[in-house]
Amino acid sequence: MQKAETSVIDAEAATKKPQLQKLLEISVDKDNKIYVNWPVDKKELCIVGLAEAVKLVATFQPPQIIKPKPSVMDFIKGRKT
Repeated sequence: MQKAETSVIDAEAATKKPQLQKLLEISVDKDNKIYVNWPVDKKELCIVGLAEAVKLVATFQPPQIIKPKPSVMDFIKGRKT
C-alpha cells in the first residue's frame, strides 16, 4: 500500500532558472531607421546575440498543416475530412 505524501517545490530546480539581463535596446524611427544601443563592455556578446537572433529568424519554418486527401474508402463510408 502506498502512503500519501506531499511534496515541496524543488529548491535546486528553482536555482537553475536562467538569470536574464537586458543587453540591447533596439528602436525604429518613422523613416524605418534602426537604432541599437548596447553596453560598451559587452559589445562582442551583443553582436553574437544579434547574429543568433538573425539566424533564428532566417531559419524559422512556420508549421505546415497538410490536409489529408480523401481516399475512395472514405468516400464509400461517407466520411468527411
